[in-house]
Amino acid sequence: MCSQQNIPSKQINENLDIGAFSESSEDKNLLKGNVFSVKSYTSDSNQKKSKDDKVFEGKTLHLTNHIIYRKDGRRSFRKEVSVSGVSTSKYYYNESSGNLVLKESQYDREYGKSQYSSWYFYDQNQIISEEINLEKNEDKISLSNYTKYKVEDSASQKKIIASQIGSDSLSDPDKIYIFNQKNLVKISPLYQSKVQKLSLLNDIYKVYEIEDYVVEGRKVYFKYDKKGNLISEIWYNQKGLENKTEFTYNNDYTETIESHYHLLGTEIASKNYKKFDQHGNITFDQTKYYDGSVGSIEEFEYQYDKEGNWIVKKRFYSEANNGIIGKKKLTTVETREIEYYTKDSQQKSDELPKMPEIINEIRQNLSKIAKENDSYLNEKKRAIETNSYDEEITVKESEEIKNFTPKYWELKEIAYGNLDEDENEEAVAVYEMPNIDREDAEQILAIYKKQNEKWKIIHQTSSPILSSQSGGMMGNPFSGISIAKKSIVIDHFGGSRDKWEYTHRYRFQNGDWCLIGASANFGAPCDYWVKFDYNISTGDATYQKTVENCENGEKKVIQSQKINKKIAPPKMDNVTPGDSAFKFPNVKNEIYY
Repeated sequence: MCSQQNIPSKQINENLDIGAFSESSEDKNLLKGNVFSVKSYTSDSNQKKSKDDKVFEGKTLHLTNHIIYRKDGRRSFRKEVSVSGVSTSKYYYNESSGNLVLKESQYDREYGKSQYSSWYFYDQNQIISEEINLEKNEDKISLSNYTKYKVEDSASQKKIIASQIGSDSLSDPDKIYIFNQKNLVKISPLYQSKVQKLSLLNDIYKVYEIEDYVVEGRKVYFKYDKKGNLISEIWYNQKGLENKTEFTYNNDYTETIESHYHLLGTEIASKNYKKFDQHGNITFDQTKYYDGSVGSIEEFEYQYDKEGNWIVKKRFYSEANNGIIGKKKLTTVETREIEYYTKDSQQKSDELPKMPEIINEIRQNLSKIAKENDSYLNEKKRAIETNSYDEEITVKESEEIKNFTPKYWELKEIAYGNLDEDENEEAVAVYEMPNIDREDAEQILAIYKKQNEKWKIIHQTSSPILSSQSGGMMGNPFSGISIAKKSIVIDHFGGSRDKWEYTHRYRFQNGDWCLIGASANFGAPCDYWVKFDYNISTGDATYQKTVENCENGEKKVIQSQKINKKIAPPKMDNVTPGDSAFKFPNVKNEIYY
């Protein structure tokens, strides 16, 4: 049998699902000739306006991408512009081996700037051995994740075991790649496709079977023609045939029909018709349905340069209404400015940055730390499964606040200050209750008082702290706790495009901890923002709504009110952030705080 030592390292590396590897070379088969750079523009009004805008045939076009390429066709630089911000990426290569060594990324978005770097290391056979992803916030560099690639050789196959450790120093289940003579098997416990089976077709691995696709027990089978074009995708579950899609092509592949069947895969549900020009670019797209109705039409027209790359792309749309196709309308125009290498051109090559010191620390120590953490996590899982952990803080007094933390709880933050009239210091702390894999967990507020050089717990409650996954896309909404003016101040933040912020202030009065004030801010960048403040002690409440136009930088207050409405201060143990409502007389919607 042939030894799998003959499998090229490049072919192995390119099939290990490493994002930066595929990203750096994804344009090689899309561009003809030796391209140096491409600037892409669009007339889409949803794109961000900038100084790089240009006018084409009376339309304003916005820059969306600027990519610079090496002579081998791989990227060396990319700038991407969108309405949410600007991202840039740089790619660094080892010139002797050709391997990607580093990818640097920077994102400038409406909610801040972030920087990431991915470092790649290779063994003596030029197969990747380590991948280290770092995140930089201000001047601090921290681990995002670390992956170790272990090669196991035999006479019949080459197995690559990818072991990933996250920023929390916990290991994910291994991902395994098995290469043999012409086949590849990917085993991915954490992914929607648990097992993928691929086969070499025209020197490219094509998937022909997936096991446990999305749900357990589902198998998906793929078939291709001799040129590697997909001709069928069929799903089976434990009951039998579940779904089917078929593809047919004309002789020169300028026309294709994609036939979708009903869920049981027995009757045609729809047929999607596509046409392509001689360059392989789509020119026509329409769907026809089983009942004879037709969908809207998309059509595309191109202008090409002498190398055969399009430099103008126009999209037209003809809406279908009750089976009648409407007038063809121009919707968007895209252009590309393409520069090519000449015999005198020099390849853009930035000097490789100095490797951060944290890299060596990660390579030397992280695996040991991960083993210890994995052992602790397994112990924690058993405790949660058997409900054998403390559900409240049981330590009554200690010299240090951290000693109150029950086993398997996570101490999130401590704040110190004065909450009463005496000279003894108080403290407040927030904890996250035990959970596995970052599931939603209850969070606890504890209040401490110092007496005779020892801390004593005087109150604990979960009511004023939202649970750990209540922040939507932003994750844990708890964003801070402090003591100010003899009050406990708790901040929350969450949302996605539409964001919200809460601040609640509590004070000990009339024998209990009570809510004395609340603020709520919510809205969407470049759209609107609402500010609400309620001083429950005095009854004064204010409301202000501002609209924002990011294109011209204008902000305008369109509504504001101030009223007085006194209520009995709610007890802390009865308050859940965001559940209380306040109504202003001339504001349409209630404000929740």
